[in-house]
Amino acid sequence: MEFALQTGTFESTLDDKGRVVIPAPLRERYTGKLVITQGKELCVWVMTSAAYEHFISTFKKESKENEWTAEEIEAFEYQHISTASTVDIDPKTGRIPISVILRSYANLTKDCLVVSIKGHLEIWNVEYNKAFMEEVRNINKDVHKRMHGKVNFFVEEGSI
Repeated sequence: MEFALQTGTFESTLDDKGRVVIPAPLRERYTGKLVITQGKELCVWVMTSAAYEHFISTFKKESKENEWTAEEIEAFEYQHISTASTVDIDPKTGRIPISVILRSYANLTKDCLVVSIKGHLEIWNVEYNKAFMEEVRNINKDVHKRMHGKVNFFVEEGSI
């Protein structure tokens, strides 16, 4: 059986009709009806309906257990629930339509990125992703400094 990586960053395009191509290596996992919504960052999240149901149930559980304020719950609902819609992926081309509202939110242009991480997809404006990844890199650099050589993430050649 061939190893198939379920994560990664892929170059994609937004066509004149507002559709984004989901890269071929990801299409097997993202078929049929998908849910799209605003991401936490300035990107569009794409999930299977099962992943979205899990997302909503986790939100309800966490907001109750952690006693979120009414304002926090409302903000979450407006960001991720009120902007959600279902779309079908075109089985032949792998394209999904992105609404004008979501394209505007994420400032999507012709050239974009599709990021597969944590069981969902993120569709990014290339420049927004570059700025976000710079922030991520700086945080990660600090994490590596705190580990100060205590952790080796890489195995020695021939040890596996």
